Amino acid sequence: MSVIGRLIATTLLTAGMAPVMNAQDFAASFGSNGSVGIIDMPNAVMQPDGQTSWSFIGNGTMGGATFNFQLLPWIEASTRSVALDDWTAPGVAFGDTALDLKFQLFDERDMRPALAIGFRDFLSNGPTTSEYLVASKNFGSSLRVSAGLGWGRLGTYNGIGEVFGARPAMDNGIGFDHMFAGDAAFFAGVEWQTPVENLTFKAEYSSDAYTGEQVFGDFTRNSPFNFGLEYRLGNNISLGGYYNYGSEFGFRVTVGGNPRVPITPQDIGVGPAPVNARPVDANRDTAWAVNPAVQTAMVEALADALAKDGIQIKEGRIDGSVLELYIANTKYSRSPTAVGRLVRILAGSAPASVEIFRITLMAGALPTTTLEIRRSDLEAQVDRPDAGIRSFETTQFSDAPFNISGDTVWAPDVYPRFSWSINPKMPVDLFSAGGAGQIDFLIVGNANYQFSRSFGLNLAVSQRLAGNIGEGAGPSTSPIPHVRSDAGLYDNTGPVVTRLTADYLFKVNPSVYGRVSAGYLERMFGGISGELLWKPTNQSWGTGVELSYVKQRAFDSMFGFQAYETVTGLASVYWNTGFKGLEAQVDVGRYLAGDWGATFSLSRQFTNGWEVAGFVTLTDVSFADFGEGNFSKGVSLTIPFDWTLPFESRSSITVDLAGYGNDGGARLNIANRLYPVIRGNSVIDLNESWGAFWQ
Repeated sequence: MSVIGRLIATTLLTAGMAPVMNAQDFAASFGSNGSVGIIDMPNAVMQPDGQTSWSFIGNGTMGGATFNFQLLPWIEASTRSVALDDWTAPGVAFGDTALDLKFQLFDERDMRPALAIGFRDFLSNGPTTSEYLVASKNFGSSLRVSAGLGWGRLGTYNGIGEVFGARPAMDNGIGFDHMFAGDAAFFAGVEWQTPVENLTFKAEYSSDAYTGEQVFGDFTRNSPFNFGLEYRLGNNISLGGYYNYGSEFGFRVTVGGNPRVPITPQDIGVGPAPVNARPVDANRDTAWAVNPAVQTAMVEALADALAKDGIQIKEGRIDGSVLELYIANTKYSRSPTAVGRLVRILAGSAPASVEIFRITLMAGALPTTTLEIRRSDLEAQVDRPDAGIRSFETTQFSDAPFNISGDTVWAPDVYPRFSWSINPKMPVDLFSAGGAGQIDFLIVGNANYQFSRSFGLNLAVSQRLAGNIGEGAGPSTSPIPHVRSDAGLYDNTGPVVTRLTADYLFKVNPSVYGRVSAGYLERMFGGISGELLWKPTNQSWGTGVELSYVKQRAFDSMFGFQAYETVTGLASVYWNTGFKGLEAQVDVGRYLAGDWGATFSLSRQFTNGWEVAGFVTLTDVSFADFGEGNFSKGVSLTIPFDWTLPFESRSSITVDLAGYGNDGGARLNIANRLYPVIRGNSVIDLNESWGAFWQ
């Protein structure tokens, strides 16, 4: 039977296994593996949309960490990295990294349970791989009952037989043949919110026999019943304690947050300026525009006024009827907020003859999207109930040329210009076996000397304040070039020059962007890198190509090189789905170790700057040669500062929950790749956050 056939049959088999009662609100809780569930067994419950959590877990058979994300209201995704004790030999831990997915087929209603289908260690057939179908139903406001049917690891105790045929033996490959094959077994559990506030009691009947852990170790599974307690400290921290298998104790610590629920109240600054409509009899004569000095003086005065509101004018031009501005938004987290406040100011200050405001959004040195707004539309729409929709419909969007054309273009006399910043960074080694507790806390200083808008020098220096990533690492034994597996040998104890480059950014035409970078591109490689990106602003997708020649940097010298050199390049396709901030990316080409393959990425970006992104890379390196994890994978979490601060800010912190030490699928860490620089200013992105235009 095909995998699709198994899915359909499985759904029909267990769709009615849970009792029905009136649905009540019952908050989701976490299982011992860091995903939403009972203890070892899953349930059909989902967290609020966008919720993220990071769990540290440990018990008598494993320890590690899990990152959990409510990707969509009906999809839960988790990345796990655990060390399984005594799996291959006594005292030897087996590192298992996995992607878990759970899909809620339908939610709970008055007379039906919630039903979900799930996959642990999706696509792989390893020691924790399993599939399940589970139903959950609330009894009143404090009791939840769940029951399900599991395959793979969740079908190893008291099975009911091979419903869909035999299951293939465990291997290191990727495939579908194992799904829902082999013995199936029933599991069930209850969750009870006790009279003690924020305390939940759990009990379950487990269908996991823990067969592998009992081969070499002294662990014994005495009972299929597990018991646990979960205590919540506010909305974002929970603690779990468990007594499992009749013999072992376990724990879980979870820290979470939701992009939609900021820690502090937002937008407490000064409100926008009023829109002062021009009187009907206003003098709209354009004689003033004959004098270029008058035009330049007007734009310069406007630049001085706007700078106080976090809007920098990079270029400007005004004539009798049109005002054009290239702006850098340095303050507001949403671009429509900056544009909306800008045009309000223009409506109250520009000569009455000026009818068209042409505003171009800058991303660093690159102009991206031009918004053309008619002043008469703005005056007619303000204070109307449908102002948000109407203002977007009447705005014209187009790709921006690199410079404003025509005479009397004003630009600030700021070049050459020096700037600097200091930011925190927190890399986390979540996906290496035994690395779940490896984390670094860094301070990164950045300096920029800009000769012109296109050309500049960039320096980044990092200092580790605390951490343990790479500690105790020895020379790699990888059979392929050691482009990442010797990462632990690089000296990171003192200040480290992670980047020293000359960068030239340009546009071939309004929809084609370009970049050339040369120097020390990242901590491990230096060389020259070039990139072109075609991304029309009115189009949901774009394509790009990148080609680089690099040499490997020395371990203990910030400026020396080793012998290894290579050419690496990728062709990319980018797609903004326009659905709940989801973006997809596919990169195909040659990686740092000379291997050929593809990277598949998916991210979800929220309008306030939150972003969760994940990727998987598969190349022609065999799973045996690749080593730990079988293929490259990673997750990153970006949290904007204004989520935690009571004022507008465009700054953020990114936590990279990526693997360290895998040579296969390794890619250069380029600081200013074009798509990440310009994204967020397309028509789709502006549409998603356009509600901030009138704020």
